[in-house]
Amino acid sequence: MSRDPFKLSTTEDRSLWISSGGLCARCKTPLILDDVNAKVNIGERAHIIGKAKGKKGGPRREFADDFDITDENIDSLENLMLMCSPCHHTIDTNHKEHPPQDLFDMKEKHESWVSEQLSKKNKAIVVVHKRKNLMPVDSILLSKETNCLLLDAVSLQEEFTDFTEEGWTAAKKENEDFFRKVVNSKKEHEGTYLFVFPLSPIPLLIHLGSLISDTTAAVVHQFDRDTQMWCHENVNPDKNVGLPEVKVSEEVHKKLVVSLQVSGTIHERDITDAVEGPFQRLNIKIDEPKLNAVLYEDDVEVLKSVFRKEIYRLQSENQFSEIHLFYFGPAGLAVELGRCINQNMLPPVHLYEYNIRATNAKYQRAITI
Repeated sequence: MSRDPFKLSTTEDRSLWISSGGLCARCKTPLILDDVNAKVNIGERAHIIGKAKGKKGGPRREFADDFDITDENIDSLENLMLMCSPCHHTIDTNHKEHPPQDLFDMKEKHESWVSEQLSKKNKAIVVVHKRKNLMPVDSILLSKETNCLLLDAVSLQEEFTDFTEEGWTAAKKENEDFFRKVVNSKKEHEGTYLFVFPLSPIPLLIHLGSLISDTTAAVVHQFDRDTQMWCHENVNPDKNVGLPEVKVSEEVHKKLVVSLQVSGTIHERDITDAVEGPFQRLNIKIDEPKLNAVLYEDDVEVLKSVFRKEIYRLQSENQFSEIHLFYFGPAGLAVELGRCINQNMLPPVHLYEYNIRATNAKYQRAITI
């Protein structure tokens, strides 16, 4: 294929990307990849009727007259498709098996599909926050699980290992810097949902949720460790956990300790080891806490609603000076709890990280919202 510059204006080039949805017209692979600290473009503008002339003309150039393609319109949007590099190379190398009409039909079918997806308003920005373990999550594979049109992917996947006070302070700032990238992407792609995939230490996820807030359209996914799949919508409503047990201690103090037990038990001694008394206690506990007890949307919404209702009710009644939050549950629900924390309506909220190997207090204060 010729290396001559394309005769496309900036507007025409952007139009090609928009009409293609940022996806390869042949294999539907997203063409903007999220690499470490950089966006990588693997998209290429592919001529249907090749541009080069002469004996060894461009692929399918001999069909130019049949499709009214001339030197003047060969770089027009009508003769260009957006493809990934492998597909572009395939159709041009094996051009006899990819005749012009098939490619014109492919282009029309793909762009019609993109237009249909856009009209459904199911556009998404994939947000990956994974700071546990070294194996990265592939945002491209995640985009195929969402059944949405992926417009961008923003990820933070550097393992967090410094659990000192200085480490948590740095991680909090990294969260804020990361969220600014998410905000910038949202500004570029209006009308999009955030599809959040979290696998990080709990305090970082609650803090991330507070940054996202409940005012942003976001779908937070839960990771099922048994199936190794991400999930959100209910697959079996009969397995819903129902309303949790809510207990509030009667004696009122300036501190409120909130414990939410979903994946396991939070022992009283672990709380008293971490927080100097006296304090009032709000305990929210599902029946038989265990791993993977809460994965799906209905259960998450129930627990999120109870948490929000009780914490704001007690704050309104008692005007606490500080709140201490202890959480034992899945990562996705942690983000959703953070979305309930409005800094303008609540006092400072202290978040704790659990460390089973700790010789003293098992819960260590990590981040304050």
